[in-house]
Amino acid sequence: MGYRILLFDVDNTLLDFDANEEASFRSMVQVMGESLTEEMYETYKRLNRELWKRIEKNEITVEEGVNRRFSDLMALYGKTVDGRQWEKTYRSFLNQGIQEIPQVHQVLGRLKKEKYELYVITNGVTETQESRMSRSGLDQYFKELFISGRIGAGKPSGQFFDYVKSHIPGFDVKETLVIGDSLSSDIRGGKDAGIDTCWFTRETDEVLREKQIREGGVRPDYVIGTLDEIFEILEAE
Repeated sequence: MGYRILLFDVDNTLLDFDANEEASFRSMVQVMGESLTEEMYETYKRLNRELWKRIEKNEITVEEGVNRRFSDLMALYGKTVDGRQWEKTYRSFLNQGIQEIPQVHQVLGRLKKEKYELYVITNGVTETQESRMSRSGLDQYFKELFISGRIGAGKPSGQFFDYVKSHIPGFDVKETLVIGDSLSSDIRGGKDAGIDTCWFTRETDEVLREKQIREGGVRPDYVIGTLDEIFEILEAE
């Protein structure tokens, strides 16, 4: 029995979140009248990663994490800022970002034409993810967008995947494949839920790929470096 239901992550799987994040951060800092340095941006990325790890572990909520990240950041530079206002400004830019992963429309269009059932599974703020999917035109390919901000739980939690399973008509774990870039949320969550997983990574060095898998402590069923490689997996089933 082959795969019928495909669960796609969004950030750095369908849309290039890294490019959007950097552009949005630079625009926000400029609007807020601060001087941007590369060191500041790298510090932000490190701090933000740590907050999202805590979100994934259900230690803090998404709302708490995103509304404190900029106040936490600027505190490191001896400044007190309104974290919620900075987040609102940042999100106004982030919501507009629709930088796409190469071949995304061609791949999703072919999958839909070939009658695969496509769903989005993503962590993030509902307004942001819906806006980006709509503005990019990617929403047309999906039956439903499962967003952690709306569900009240995120990947890799069992609560998130249980919700997804219960809201897909005729769901069958054996006919389902998770495709995402994050070993800690997409691959870990999928494996824990008993679903086969496909790791999408733009890392081309096989040694580094294997190192990341070992350090992540979870091994995907498949690994692809470009979206169109998904067809090799599907056609082999």
